[in-house]
Amino acid sequence: MTSNSLEKPKTVEGLNDFPFETFTELQTNVTTGTANIGVDRSVALQWIQDGIYSTPRQRKGALLMASMMFIVPIGLLVYIVMTGSWWLLVSLPFLVIAYFMLHPSSGPALGPLRTLLIAGTFGGLAYGYVYEISWLTALTVCLAVLWFSQKSVYGRAVDGMIQAALKHEDLFCILWNGNSLNVTLSNGDSYWGRWRTISGETTHYDLDNNS
Repeated sequence: MTSNSLEKPKTVEGLNDFPFETFTELQTNVTTGTANIGVDRSVALQWIQDGIYSTPRQRKGALLMASMMFIVPIGLLVYIVMTGSWWLLVSLPFLVIAYFMLHPSSGPALGPLRTLLIAGTFGGLAYGYVYEISWLTALTVCLAVLWFSQKSVYGRAVDGMIQAALKHEDLFCILWNGNSLNVTLSNGDSYWGRWRTISGETTHYDLDNNS
C-alpha cells in the first residue's frame, strides 16, 4: 500500500465537496429518501465475489448466477441430444453472442437492439408455450435465463454493496475515492469522487486543480 493511499480520507468529513457534513447525516437522508446511493455494478460484483463485506449467501448467489453462462448452453445441448433437434446446434454460438448483448452494460451501446432482443425473447417464449413449439420454448427459456441471471447478479451485488457502504464509513470512503460510488439528491444534483453535477452543470475536480 502506497503512502498516497494511506492519505485518503476514511471519514466523510475529509471527502472533497461532499454534500453532507457527517456519515450519520448521509444515512438519515438515504433513509428518508432525500438522497440515494449508486454503486458501479462491476465493482460491486467484484467485491461481493471476493467476499469483502458480503455474506456467504450473497457470494453463493453471485457464483450461481455467473455460472449460468455455462449452465444454459449445457442445458440446451442436453435438450438437443434428448430430442434429436440437431439443427439447434447452430443456436449455441448465438447464445454466446446473446449473453454479451443481454449484459446490463451493453444497454447504452446497443440501445434498441438489446431491447428488441429482450422483447423477442419473451414474445417468443409466450408464442412457443401457447402453440406448443418445444424448440422455440427451449431456446427462449435459455435466453430468458441468461437475461435474468445477469440482471439478478448485478442487481443483488449493487444492493448488497450499497447496504454495506451505508453501514461501514471506511468502505463508503474507499468506493468514493475510487469514483465507484455516487450520491444523488432528490433535486437531481449528483456528487462523485471526481466531479459533481449541480443544476445540470458539471464540475470536474481534477480540471479545477489543474487550472
